[in-house]
Amino acid sequence: MEQQPYLQIFLERWGALVVGALVGLSLALGISASIPPTYEATSTSFLTVRSTTGTLLERSQFALARISSYPELALSSDVLSKTIFDLGLSQSVKQLANSVSATNPPTTVLLQIASSATDPETAAAISNSIAANLSNTVSELENSSTDNRYVVSLELRDRAQPPTSSSAPQRGIILGLGGLGGLALGLIAAIVWARFDTTVRTAKAARRISGLPVIGELTKPSLPFARSRTRNNDRTEAALRETQLTIRQANGNELPRLLALVPASRAAARIQTRIGLARSLAMTGRSVVLVEADFDGGISATNPEALSAEGLAEVLSGTRSVRRVVLKSDFGSFDLLAPGLPANAPKENVAEHNVLGTVRQLVAEFDLTVTQLTSTTRPATLELIAPYADGVVVLVCLGRTRAADLAHILARLRLLEIRPLGIIMTGVPVFRRSDLVSEWLPGDFNEVPRTPARKWDDLALPATASALAEPEWPAAPIPVGPAAKIPADETVIADSVRVSPAPPKPLRPSTTRKPRTSATTRSTTSATSRTRNTKQAATAATTAAVAAPEAAPET
Repeated sequence: MEQQPYLQIFLERWGALVVGALVGLSLALGISASIPPTYEATSTSFLTVRSTTGTLLERSQFALARISSYPELALSSDVLSKTIFDLGLSQSVKQLANSVSATNPPTTVLLQIASSATDPETAAAISNSIAANLSNTVSELENSSTDNRYVVSLELRDRAQPPTSSSAPQRGIILGLGGLGGLALGLIAAIVWARFDTTVRTAKAARRISGLPVIGELTKPSLPFARSRTRNNDRTEAALRETQLTIRQANGNELPRLLALVPASRAAARIQTRIGLARSLAMTGRSVVLVEADFDGGISATNPEALSAEGLAEVLSGTRSVRRVVLKSDFGSFDLLAPGLPANAPKENVAEHNVLGTVRQLVAEFDLTVTQLTSTTRPATLELIAPYADGVVVLVCLGRTRAADLAHILARLRLLEIRPLGIIMTGVPVFRRSDLVSEWLPGDFNEVPRTPARKWDDLALPATASALAEPEWPAAPIPVGPAAKIPADETVIADSVRVSPAPPKPLRPSTTRKPRTSATTRSTTSATSRTRNTKQAATAATTAAVAAPEAAPET
């Protein structure tokens, strides 16, 4: 696996972070909603010491010493029992003690009693009742009826008021903690995702897997907002123009006459990609045809007329010509060859017989032909058409095409002896576009235009296009076999095309070679053979002369 920095991992998988944060916030919101609201009310009492003999300092020191023990006294069972009795509460002493707190601020003679309850009025009443009962208890404990020199009193100075807002749950804190927890889970999920993710997510990864240059990055579809959609369309058009120029450079500074797009996965087989490339090529002033090679390619979504129109299936069946079935696309800048009717899909042997004539017609009628092929497309497959293409480009969808899928399609192309021009990445966000030029190598681009696996000698065109103006082909299946006859239209094409003989295939070198014979040896061998042949001829002539009279008829 390719090691990636954490920042790049988080930027590429920001969706995991967002989902984690949303999950954490949702859980925190649910938890806070399940907790009943709690209201807290606080009362404040002041301890005073009156003395007829002690000084002010002595009284202050006495009050500070005594007030520190009153918080525990406030939570005693005696005080709490009186409060429960006074208010008629259904709580026990222990339950009430858990909802009450008493504190003495340092270096003060103040005593604060806080009470919590689900009702604000009840919370205030409990706090005030505890303060009153504690005051009575302090008077009973500290004062004496026989000794009036010191009088200690705990007076309620600030009565508790019903609160206007709940003190618990603290939803802001709970939501913050939930969001942070969810974000942490999202970070962990992004790292785990990166560890086990096998999709192609960068141009460098595509180059590393395939060894081919990435010659284009096409952005995602337009956003739903009008302003953003216009800006996104401009970026898409610019990316298509750059990709078109790069394809030309990769093909020896000449656009391929037959450009085959090979998607490495279903996600990469978007109809917008081939339509965009066809429209971009047509803007150069050339005549362009988009050949739909799959019945399920989705072309009817952009051109409904193609759903019931004849097309490639009929041409490969030998019942129609390209000129008769080609349509004008709804985009107006290029022509369209529909996939045809599924009922007219040709058999494999018929398609192989007619594919050469079909390619001849396409190359003769149009300057450029664009098609998209896989091994499962019908009526035309990758193995049927791609060997005749002088430009093959692999489509990879960013983050959705697996590395295994890319390696699989490259292996198929190698079996067909096809080396693609490069890779086009689709579905690339604007902020994820990279500098492709810096990754290119001198050997990535040809100095001369590439030739298809089946040489252009097999596709030699007539001097004029009028030679291909043939009548409608008969609607009868073409026989295939040793006794098969070429139809009249195919004969016209064959007569108007001078086919150069295919160059002989080089012999595979043998591991053991016979020693070469010298010129003298070859001469001696030839002379010996001639002498032997002369003797054999003389013997045969003599035998024939002797046998001739015997075989002659009697007169």
